[in-house]
Amino acid sequence: MKHFSIAIVILVSAIGTFAQINKGEKEFRGFLADYEKAVPARDIAFLDRAMSDDYLNSSPGGTLSNREQSLKYHKRMRDKPDFKYVSLEHENQKVRIVGNMALVTNDWTSVTAPIEPPNIEPTTDRGVYTGVFEKRNGRWMVIAEHDSVRIIFDDKAMVAGVKKAGREYNELMKRLKSGRSYAELEKSGDIAALKLILADEYTYTGRDGEYLNKTQDVECYKSNQTKIDSAEILEQNVRTISLEAAIETGKIRYIGTNAGKPFDITKRYTTTWAFYDGRWQITADHTSAVKQP
Repeated sequence: MKHFSIAIVILVSAIGTFAQINKGEKEFRGFLADYEKAVPARDIAFLDRAMSDDYLNSSPGGTLSNREQSLKYHKRMRDKPDFKYVSLEHENQKVRIVGNMALVTNDWTSVTAPIEPPNIEPTTDRGVYTGVFEKRNGRWMVIAEHDSVRIIFDDKAMVAGVKKAGREYNELMKRLKSGRSYAELEKSGDIAALKLILADEYTYTGRDGEYLNKTQDVECYKSNQTKIDSAEILEQNVRTISLEAAIETGKIRYIGTNAGKPFDITKRYTTTWAFYDGRWQITADHTSAVKQP
């Protein structure tokens, strides 16, 4: 009877411990679910409470950010976002809790789209997440996070994407050089579209050695006297350099007028593209005239 009583005490104690563990895990998982919603929603009030003073974040690009820097980033993305989440899914999640510490690992799939221009197709990324959490002063907090991106190289899709961007840029050039005033181009949104497709470090080199940066290129449309009636792409080739860079080469025939004088000219071009902020942007452009037979 004595041994039986001891066994009951041990069993009751084990059940109590198990119940406490379950309660602690349930509490943490509730916090984790709220945190996973707060990040894409840019819920600054929640993130401010959830991030510890010694919080560190390691991004897929290798950038290390502290609490202040991370909150500043989330505030900027809330007020002036570069992109929006179409969806964000966490898969194969594993949670390990030991005392006041918790380790979380999972795969993730995000579908994002740039804010401007609105017609750009969403981008799908996949990666792996690791998060370290600690219960301090009676509440769970995140103290360290690391994200890694799974590199999936689809050369065919990249080539198709750059070719599409190149054709859209050609159509934009036709609209920009349609004889409209700068005010009309601004009102139509074409100047804004130009600023989006040209990267900040953009440079243009013309057939006569003319050299322009992004600001100068945009300014040219204030006094532009060129009117393009036809811009036919005769050749278009794309070669990928990396996951985020590609070279486009080709030949275009332009028919129109310059200061009222007609022209019919064929040019070869080399365009360097970089994938920034969820869309292809031009970092450098060069054109030269093809000699007529």
